[in-house]
Amino acid sequence: MFGSVLGAFTPSFAALGGKAWRIPWRLSKTRKANVRKRLREVDDVIDVLSASGIECKQLVLAQALPKEHEMSARDKYTTFSRTAKNHRKGVHKVPHFTKRPIPPTNTDIVLATTLNVDPVTPKRKRPPTRFDFANFPKRKVAFKFSYFGWAYHGLARQGNALESEEKRLIESEFPTIEGEAFRALASCKLIEDESSCDYSRCGRTDRGVSGFGQVIALYVRSAGQFITDEQAEAELAKGTDASRITRDEQNGGRAVLLPLPERELPYVNMLNKTLPPAIRILAWSPVKAEFDARFSCRSRFYRYFFSEEGLDIDAMKEAARKYLGQHDFRNFCRLDPAKQISNFERNVLDIDINPVAAQVPFVGEGQSAQGRWWQLELRGTAFLWHQVRCMMAILFHVGQGLEEPSIVDKMLDVENMDGKPEYEMACDVPLVLADCAFDATDVQWIHLRNPGNDFGNMAGLDRAISNEWGQLNTRAVIASALLQNLRSTAVPMLSETKERAEQLELAPWAQCRDNVIKSELATRSRIVLGGGEIRHVRDYQPMAKRRRADPVHLRNKVWFERKGDSKRVKTTTEPDD
Repeated sequence: MFGSVLGAFTPSFAALGGKAWRIPWRLSKTRKANVRKRLREVDDVIDVLSASGIECKQLVLAQALPKEHEMSARDKYTTFSRTAKNHRKGVHKVPHFTKRPIPPTNTDIVLATTLNVDPVTPKRKRPPTRFDFANFPKRKVAFKFSYFGWAYHGLARQGNALESEEKRLIESEFPTIEGEAFRALASCKLIEDESSCDYSRCGRTDRGVSGFGQVIALYVRSAGQFITDEQAEAELAKGTDASRITRDEQNGGRAVLLPLPERELPYVNMLNKTLPPAIRILAWSPVKAEFDARFSCRSRFYRYFFSEEGLDIDAMKEAARKYLGQHDFRNFCRLDPAKQISNFERNVLDIDINPVAAQVPFVGEGQSAQGRWWQLELRGTAFLWHQVRCMMAILFHVGQGLEEPSIVDKMLDVENMDGKPEYEMACDVPLVLADCAFDATDVQWIHLRNPGNDFGNMAGLDRAISNEWGQLNTRAVIASALLQNLRSTAVPMLSETKERAEQLELAPWAQCRDNVIKSELATRSRIVLGGGEIRHVRDYQPMAKRRRADPVHLRNKVWFERKGDSKRVKTTTEPDD
């Protein structure tokens, strides 16, 4: 019965769990015969070597061993075992991985010559094949990708992240978005190194800032093929689009026939399988050789998310409209004297404060101010370092009634306020680089490899981002439940009636919380910085009366006199927020 059901398996005893074992308890007659046959073959080998006149220590030891017909059954079919009963176990139970092949010796070679056979040699592992990038053409592409920035030390890497072991160690201790991206590109064999791929980025975001539509451009390996000049002319004669035939320095001036988008390498899938879940490639686009992700960008769109709790939204909207247009934003940024920037004029194309479409309930209270979320939507051509966070910090001051909306006009008037007042920037976590706009002739984003048929890219992106959202949302719900438990905790408080004024009664902490907050605000100011960060100051000093930094030209001069001769002066105005 068991043979028909279990096949090669042999049932064990019920006391041992009743499981089926593939290895039998004892050797069968056939396997015993095979063991005796192998022992006789070993005896024949020893006899042949002895007759050949070879003299060696190993042969002397082998001749001292008993022949197969001289061995007992115990020695033939069992071997020593420290853990087995009677310290013996069947030879068929010896693990196969312990039977390592032995390299051929001189004795083996002589024996093989005598018997006219090839000596047995162990199999050697094939050395890894080096990937030769010279055999594959390259093409310039742009990638649009998203990332959650709170787990990374900003977008930009420090130098070439994969250049040396020291740089890789620094990147592992202080991970960056670009470091992860280049590691994935190298793992997929899309680039050979970082320094030779003509890399450019659209906007540089700092630590904690996320991105929904960040864009980079670089040369990557393509599924195209190298062709001769005659083949290029023949392709053009057949009606092939001239944009598919390229020649550039990255390919050594050789003509390259680029494939159609649906025949190109699946860049999105390849990279998303290698990148961490917090970073997702959304789309790719073929671009021209002169395309630059930074200088070809027409506008950058930012969002800053915040809760309505304790804020006057109408006052914030009034103050935000004052940012619109071209202004000198030197009092709304962080100055880096190493760049020696003298022009702080930037153009804000559009700005508004709108409610978040999907409102997030707070501890089950969707109608409370804490549950109503808003977003600052800001579009401009370029931005200074930390400009958006500084602008948002002033809006928070206005929304809390600490400053009037007119403070924006005063700070934009750099003639009267030539030095930046001392104030803390808004939190970095709620800030998102939402989109980067390009001309339609420069970029045509490809989200699907086969439009209308293959939705694998979008389905994979949806699953990955949904998983991230689910994990973060679960943490938020757990934190909300803990806060709800805290606010429902009964604490002793004084009775409001005169008769029982000296008696203590138990009441939920939520009932006492508002009174405690009011008493705290009577003695000190509460400054909202966004992202759940709050600062308390005892004596709030108006922005116009605060201590100011030295004017920009003086700070640039001091830095240049101190370090300008020994360090390269940077004159870039790269978008950085």
